[in-house]
Amino acid sequence: MPILLRPLWQMMVVRGMKRLTRPPAIWPALKGGKVMNIEFHYFITFILSRKAGFTAEDAYTIAYSSQYTDDNNYKYYVNFKDGSHYINEISQTLDITKPSETRRKIYPLFHFIPGGQQAEDTCTLECGKEKCFATVPNSETAQEILKEALDSKDLYRIGVAVHAYADTWSHQNFLGYKCKANARRGLGIMPNIGHADFFHEPDEIHNEWIDSRLGRDFRVNNDDRFLDAAKHIFIQLYRFKNPTANDAQARAKYEDLGLEGQLKDAMDESYLFGRDEKARVKAYKKICNELGLKKYQYHPNAWRYEAIKKHPLETDLFDRYWAKETFPESDWFRFQEAVEDYRDYALNLLKPIYQQAGIGWL
Repeated sequence: MPILLRPLWQMMVVRGMKRLTRPPAIWPALKGGKVMNIEFHYFITFILSRKAGFTAEDAYTIAYSSQYTDDNNYKYYVNFKDGSHYINEISQTLDITKPSETRRKIYPLFHFIPGGQQAEDTCTLECGKEKCFATVPNSETAQEILKEALDSKDLYRIGVAVHAYADTWSHQNFLGYKCKANARRGLGIMPNIGHADFFHEPDEIHNEWIDSRLGRDFRVNNDDRFLDAAKHIFIQLYRFKNPTANDAQARAKYEDLGLEGQLKDAMDESYLFGRDEKARVKAYKKICNELGLKKYQYHPNAWRYEAIKKHPLETDLFDRYWAKETFPESDWFRFQEAVEDYRDYALNLLKPIYQQAGIGWL
């Protein structure tokens, strides 16, 4: 089924009847809206990890961490019986009204990795000294951050880094903070932070859209970007599991597995009636049967529920959440520790780019 170029108010004719297949995304884009599709960050990441040689359990940990990087948007004050407490770091904020200092510690690190000199050399946007902050697909900075995560052998940190690395394709040419270069030509109704002015267009699988900032008729095919991202992620993961392999050998393995064709076919799946995402998810499960098992279903609260007990009737926010006995060994806590390690390394690596762009150092 061909990709449709969809306007903001997408109408589709089905046997003479019009139905609104996607409501206006104004409020969700401001707060609570989806970001890069879970189809890639969870399902495709699971497939790539599994095919690269990770066990199903490890692939689940990487894929869950990748997707949870988007869902980890709330700070919990967790109490312990001895009177101590723990507060996690967030890796996403869907409320772009938060102070700029908060966003600068999140968006450029986890979702819009600045391209640095590569952005200076390739980006055509007019944004002055801030051009170095533009996101570049497969940038050297993103590769370095992923390499450090792989070297740590921490599956949770690897998942976070894979998320940010994948976002360099979908978020290319956007800057992870408020900048006029992010503005959509002729519309300008949203704050110019990231791709807010384009709503969810860059993040949706099987979608084409016009990036008017790059040209009046500059058409973007998201599937092309996602397929390229998938190949590069596989190469990185395969080489991690096969240390003696080089890029060419990893690329050959990817081709032998036929992953590009399988993923392309899955992205093309659709239903005449109903949501196309469901058809695509069904196709992903055929590529990797383990995705159909209940134990590998993604639920954004699964890890937190295993680590924290909530007292729903407690009115005092600081007494509402309590650590369970298994907290120190829980996936949720280990993910949060990985987020801190990832953030500290990324901040240090990107410090010169922050300074070059004239963005206050935190």
